Amino acid sequence: MRAILLLVAMLTAGCTADQVPEENGAAEGSGQVADRLGNRPERLVRLTGLYEGPGPEARNQLCIVEGREAEFGIVVWGAAGHACSGAGTVRRNGDRLRFAMAGDSACTIDAGIDRRSIVFPDDVPSTCAYYCGARASFAGTRLTQRGASVEDARKAKDPVGEPLCEAE
Repeated sequence: MRAILLLVAMLTAGCTADQVPEENGAAEGSGQVADRLGNRPERLVRLTGLYEGPGPEARNQLCIVEGREAEFGIVVWGAAGHACSGAGTVRRNGDRLRFAMAGDSACTIDAGIDRRSIVFPDDVPSTCAYYCGARASFAGTRLTQRGASVEDARKAKDPVGEPLCEAE
């Protein structure tokens, strides 16, 4: 028993809460730091990655890639095969995000961050309907981060199966 305690003491010596080895679960380049058990933080540190949530027809998906500007692509499914989709830029201010569509209709949606999820409000501007089929809406959508790398972000697909976030 004494030998086991000595071994545990030697293995944990020098490891403090502030010194977390990156190879213990943090994805390289992800900006996420894992704790000693390999758990990711409970809050979004960086926005880059793949976000998913349930939809009535298929999984809702959002990808974000941070660079000079953070760019996103999103698809949210509604009933009867209708979907909302678009792309643009996103800006962060604390636990608030502002999504601005790059398209023919002005659409800016202010969303919140809840732990590891991005939550769209129940009311979105009427101009955002331009990006949606008749039976779909961005309103109330909740998307949880499933991967925190650029490679994960590139897994998101638009309604016809093309990547939502293109390679740089």
